[in-house]
Amino acid sequence: MSAARTARALLVALVWLWAGAALALPESTWVLAVGNNHGDADEEPLLYAERDAREVVDVLRRLGGVSTRRATVLVDEDAATVRQTLVELNAAIRAHNARHPERKGALVVFYSGHADADALHLGGTRLDFDELRGLVEGSPANLRLLVVDACRSGGVSRVKGVKKAKAFNIDLKDNTAAEGVAIMTSSAAGESSQESDRLRGSFFSHHLINALRGAADRNEDGRVTLTEAYAYTYEQTLRSTGRTLEVQHPTYAYDVKGRGEVILSEPRRADRRSGVLKLADESTYFISEGHAGGPIVAEVSPPKAGATVALPAKTYFVQQRLPQEYREYQVALAAGQTLDLAEAPHKAVRYDRLVRRRGGTARSIHGLSLLGGGRGEVLEGSGATPHLVVGYSADLHWGSVGVRLRGTQWATAGADGDSPRTQRELGLGLTLQRFVDLEHFSVSFGLLMEGAYVGQRFEAADRQTVDRDSYAVGIGALFSAERHLGGGLALRLEGGPLTMVMQQAELQAGAPVGEVLGSPLTWWGALGVVWRL
Repeated sequence: MSAARTARALLVALVWLWAGAALALPESTWVLAVGNNHGDADEEPLLYAERDAREVVDVLRRLGGVSTRRATVLVDEDAATVRQTLVELNAAIRAHNARHPERKGALVVFYSGHADADALHLGGTRLDFDELRGLVEGSPANLRLLVVDACRSGGVSRVKGVKKAKAFNIDLKDNTAAEGVAIMTSSAAGESSQESDRLRGSFFSHHLINALRGAADRNEDGRVTLTEAYAYTYEQTLRSTGRTLEVQHPTYAYDVKGRGEVILSEPRRADRRSGVLKLADESTYFISEGHAGGPIVAEVSPPKAGATVALPAKTYFVQQRLPQEYREYQVALAAGQTLDLAEAPHKAVRYDRLVRRRGGTARSIHGLSLLGGGRGEVLEGSGATPHLVVGYSADLHWGSVGVRLRGTQWATAGADGDSPRTQRELGLGLTLQRFVDLEHFSVSFGLLMEGAYVGQRFEAADRQTVDRDSYAVGIGALFSAERHLGGGLALRLEGGPLTMVMQQAELQAGAPVGEVLGSPLTWWGALGVVWRL
């Protein structure tokens, strides 16, 4: 990420300044998560808003120390229910504060669903943003955090968020009576938010959840603060949505007093049903449940090597995406275990193989090749001839295509032994191949087509034979085998039958009397290296 973008992420990071050292969420923290897949009648239902709400509560309960009895999830409920629930939570917090003035409560409110610039859309009913903000800001809780992931559907990467209306900006009032309020939104005013079928959730909510699981722990102290959570969520949402319909910029507003930071989660203190996965190098990880192709649990891009992610104790398939290859791990994470991926066995899958099997993110992989080899006799008396081949290839989803330049020069005495000559060839060829990737090497079959220039220069003293120039067309089968050597380098062996269609001299008593069209059948082969970029 650029220095400017990093600076912006850090400058807009949510910072809770609190007296003393960093503090975890109070034991008396109330959480309300609202998810509604249904908005107004003219809005297409979402798929994952309700799931996002459940996931946020689950991670705060498992890793943030939030009590189950103080965590409420409302799914597919109307505005009146949400309003009444918030009123009841505020009453509970007020009663708690009266009993324990030294341990005032905290309130976290999360929403995922449809919205426009003025209100949440809850199954045909509406809750105005001003009213929602007032219920949060007016809460008797010391720490109040409101997270809004507003959305509406639209395709595989369905557009979430705002119908066109006046811009919705969250600005805290200067006369806010509370000691501290922080508000996060999934996108800036006027932008759309998005959800992903691949991630089975909103981009924003997915990255926020993974931040709380430990991916945002930049200083590796085992705790995720508001600052770290927001910075990570901002950066990853920007990266993910940069490949979709519209770039999405999470925003924040805050009004706080004091020193220190609030800790939202402590991944290394996972509950008895969870384990900790320690990631290896700094890269992107896709963690799927069970096996390759299973539901994606997390897409994680930790800020540095050695980051940890707390997950329920299960079997996972982990795909690590490095510049030259994917590394695939099959791991069983036990409760209470810290599993280090750097020490786990893995299978490396290079990008050329991923492209050929329609996987990965790249649409093509480019390569350069240098090979030396030989070809069987084409012209009478020439014998087998050496050649050097320089090529370029592109591995695509449907096959591999390449162009190559072949050059050769050799001397021979001719068929009668009395006509020494020098022969030069320069060929430009096209290859079409289909690869089959096996465990330790790859094999291919395909077609080679070539146009070539052939020049003969004779050195006989009587000069009865004149120098000749001609052109030829070559068509042959191409079979190859490749063995990966490391990095992008591979050893390649190729060859096959070949016919050359060309004009040849017709000789009588050793002297040319005319030309005939010939198409001799021969063989060719080459050995060398391929470097895939």
